[in-house]
Formats: sequence, C-alpha cells, structure tokens
Amino acid sequence: MSRVHLLLLSVLLWLCAAVSASAATGDCPPGTLRCGATSCCSGAQTCSWDGYCIPLGATYCGGGRSCGPFEQCVAGGTQCAPRDTGRCQTGLTCGPGMTCTASGRCVPATTRDLDLPINTPCKDGRVCPAGTQCLPGGGCSRVGWYLCEETGSQCRPGFKCSAERGCVPLKAVDCGQGKWCKPGEICLPEGGCAPVE
Repeated sequence: MSRVHLLLLSVLLWLCAAVSASAATGDCPPGTLRCGATSCCSGAQTCSWDGYCIPLGATYCGGGRSCGPFEQCVAGGTQCAPRDTGRCQTGLTCGPGMTCTASGRCVPATTRDLDLPINTPCKDGRVCPAGTQCLPGGGCSRVGWYLCEETGSQCRPGFKCSAERGCVPLKAVDCGQGKWCKPGEICLPEGGCAPVE
C-alpha cells in the first residue's frame, strides 16, 4: 500500500471514530443533523420519526430499516423488494401469487405478502397503489399497518401509537413523540431512560 493510501485510510478511520464518539455523547459534527438520541444524519439524509437516518431517495420501513430508491418495503417492513413487484433484480418476472426473494428468485407469496388489487378506490376517492390499503380516515398505508386516529401516525404490526406522534414497540414504555424506554425503565424529562428505582 502506498503512503497516500495509508494516509487516506488513517484520516477516514479518524473521521469515523469522531462521528461515532460525537453521536454517542450527543454532539453532532458540523453539517449533520441530530436524529434521535444517538444518530447524526448527513445533509443528504433525513431523520425518521423514530430516530434513524434515512438515505437520500430511500423508503423508510421502520425500526431503522430502509430500502433503496428502486425498492419497496415488504413482509411488514422486514425486507426489501424491487418496486416493480413482479420483476426481480435478477431480471426474472414473477407470476401471480409469486414474489421475489432477496436473492432474486420467485417463490410462492404468503397471504401476508400478496398485494391488494391495483386501483382499489378508497372512501375519499383516492386510489391506493398495489401493496397498500385504504385508511379509515383517508389516504393509503402499507398492508397490515394501521392509523393512529389521535396523531395521524401509521404503525406497523408489533407497534402501538405513541403520545403526540409516532409509534413505539408494544411492550415499550411510551415517552411520547415516538420515543420509548425498555420495560423496567422510566422516561426522563430531558430525554433518555433510567432504571425504575
């Protein structure tokens, strides 16, 4: 390796350590945005409601998972699939009742993965795209997700509505605004969590 490569590698490692340390202590480097308790997002990223950085052009699935610009969240937000749901990134086209795997193969879709019919009109006249459903108050959501009537937030299965906005895991202690603590902890007014005494 040349000296230039070693120098560049050293600078990169130093910058990564500085960003990690500043995120852990609560300070974000210039040009970044505070996102949640420990994340610092670059100018090209946006902050999710639950404190994770979303890459430019990505679709946020929840729980810190994002899919790329030409992908969509599937299987309750736990996996990504090409936006053209019938076409895999390997070039295969999956027929009805089939879905793409992460490796680009066609496999039988479970009932959870099957999309609603395309162009299903909602009560408000909106037409939701395939893979989404009409919400009771209007608009569209992912299949299986539900709307928090009080806040307008959309929560996926395994989550509950948070006070004011956002969603938190079902067993979590809700601190409001989509922030939460583990069971056996309390929410601190300045943010963060502390063990129950």
